Amino acid sequence: MDMAPRWSGGYGFQIRYESYGSDLTVNARDINASFFHKTYFLEGVYTWDRSARITLKLPYQIIEKSDSDIFSKNNSFGDLIIAVPLKKYNNYKSYTQNIGVTPQVKIPLDEKMTNVTGPFSGGVSLSYSSESFSFYQLYDIFSWFYNYKDPLLGLDINLGIHPYHDNATNKGLFVIWDATCRWENSYTIIQTGPAFMLYNQNIMMRAELKLPVIETGGKNKLSKGVYMNIGLGFVF
Repeated sequence: MDMAPRWSGGYGFQIRYESYGSDLTVNARDINASFFHKTYFLEGVYTWDRSARITLKLPYQIIEKSDSDIFSKNNSFGDLIIAVPLKKYNNYKSYTQNIGVTPQVKIPLDEKMTNVTGPFSGGVSLSYSSESFSFYQLYDIFSWFYNYKDPLLGLDINLGIHPYHDNATNKGLFVIWDATCRWENSYTIIQTGPAFMLYNQNIMMRAELKLPVIETGGKNKLSKGVYMNIGLGFVF
């Protein structure tokens, strides 16, 4: 969940489901076509130091496309993502904060895709987050660079409150407003919506739902529609 573990020698794993897609264009036109993308993630993390960790993300994706009377469905593993988040923590009396940089790489697992596009997709992100007893904030700007298409630039913003925490049992709730922005050469999307993060001891669950408020592209570009994400994580 990008919030734990925060101790040396910590590790954990997470299962996550993500979906988006629609049958309308970015201008809300119906062109008798659709695109729906569902992904199941298996993710892992290990912190060999509080400020340095390694993460792995393995996606299994289901992509459904239709265009007039032609329908296709593809089930396959996506690119394996390996990242090394490096964070500088500062703890104060009433809050904690960290500044981070995260180099990352995508490794294609589809042999056909590897042969056509080459194996390299690299990215880097810069982030700042802080947390007090009652307030949480995160700002993360990142870019992905490909050897077969234009780069992607993104910005994630999380602003939330911490309305409940039981210190004796280490359980509580974060209520967050999430905004994501993505820019490519011919496509821009800004999505926003609520997210809820529950935790109990070493178990965490996050659920979020976002709608596009700005989406631009060609007149026949299909909208990404409603975005849904839910994850369940365990840390030790």
